[in-house]
Amino acid sequence: MHKTTGILFVFLYLTAMLRPVQPYVEYVLNQDYIAEFLCINQDKPELQCNGKCHLVKEIEKQQQEPLSALSISMENYPIGFVNILNITLSQKFTSKKEQRFFYKNLYNFNIKEVLFQPPIV
Repeated sequence: MHKTTGILFVFLYLTAMLRPVQPYVEYVLNQDYIAEFLCINQDKPELQCNGKCHLVKEIEKQQQEPLSALSISMENYPIGFVNILNITLSQKFTSKKEQRFFYKNLYNFNIKEVLFQPPIV
């Protein structure tokens, strides 16, 4: 489940990142069709446009488009349903765990051994 969700989000992220590149890829893949049917300068072959005018038009159209998919209006999505659920966080998310391990102070220091050492010969 988590792997599928992760793959979905990566795919959506890559799709959003490749959106500005989409007109260029479309132009490269369909360059012959664009030059033959969609080019504005078909009657002027001396310009050697080869459909670049259509590419410029598509790029301008994409830049003028608002990013409506990224903006969300909160008026369309009211959050009134939260009051219906009546979830209290203190009841739902508190957990009582048994304490199984206790700290034991096993440290022992004998000061007599440190102070009275015989000389080493």
